Amino acid sequence: MSLLTSPEIKKLKSGEVFKAIFVVRNLVSRTDKNGRKYYEMTAIDSFGGIDAKIWSDAAWFDRSADNCDLTMPAEKLSEEKIDGITGCTVGIDGKVAEYKGQPQFNFNKITLLNQKSFAPAEYMPKSPVSSEKLKERFEELVNGCGKEISDFLRAVFADEMLSEFFSWPAAVSNHHAYANGLAEHSISVADCAKGQAEAMKRSNYGVDADIAVAGALLHDIGKLRAYKMNTMPEITIEGAVIDHVALGYAMFEKLCEKYPLDEKLRLQLAHIIISHHGLREYGSPVIPETAEAMIVSSADELDFRMFCWHDSIKDMKENEEISNWNNATQRRFWNR
Repeated sequence: MSLLTSPEIKKLKSGEVFKAIFVVRNLVSRTDKNGRKYYEMTAIDSFGGIDAKIWSDAAWFDRSADNCDLTMPAEKLSEEKIDGITGCTVGIDGKVAEYKGQPQFNFNKITLLNQKSFAPAEYMPKSPVSSEKLKERFEELVNGCGKEISDFLRAVFADEMLSEFFSWPAAVSNHHAYANGLAEHSISVADCAKGQAEAMKRSNYGVDADIAVAGALLHDIGKLRAYKMNTMPEITIEGAVIDHVALGYAMFEKLCEKYPLDEKLRLQLAHIIISHHGLREYGSPVIPETAEAMIVSSADELDFRMFCWHDSIKDMKENEEISNWNNATQRRFWNR
């Protein structure tokens, strides 16, 4: 039996079996009504993820030794190694079941693989847009701005910060929660903001497209401190207790000390960063009060919702029209 990807597994019917290789994103121990221990696992590959049940009769095996020989019997995986399996690559034998009319994925055999031969990074989700394409789009956006803004952006996005910007996730869940996700999201927001700003300018509104583009590229720089990219996206202590909006504003102010901007331009970009979530209840200390800030905030929200829409419908079967409930956006999506 050939290995299947997460989208392929989601299209299987109840009763069908599968084999796959995943990285364990999360593992939670539970107890059923009979007092037996079972697990809930979120497993991911380069194409997405699956939430699965691992019942008490599942088999756990250990082939993590460097000299593991697949022709030899595997050892049983110890409880200690099961508890530390998050972030590791595993082989899965599973079966699709049905629960309350919905598919349920049961992992019946879990094998801890050699982490050098099956490096987790090779099985982790990445941006579907290549790094080369993202960098090309980034350069086009920066080159399209006036000299003061383009010079500032080139100075800011350099060396380690540039490397992290093109490597970091945009979140740990919900949207762009994978390597290169921050660049993909920020560039998409900047593209959208530029289009909106230019359209509003043609409608005789006084909008500065360069400020909208720069604000969009900078709006999530706080995520460089709020998150980190190890085997998988993780939130930092700063990200948990301060959040990326405030962190981004603080980073921007320090950058302006090193690379000074005209005071009015500095204030406009700072306002975009600190207001981009749109509402105070969504984490913005202030709400957008300029045309450019409103445009970046709306572009940010639109890109988030578009990601959730695409992520919800991409694995749907041909005869399905309505997606499962999406918690992040509080809706189902129509696959028209």
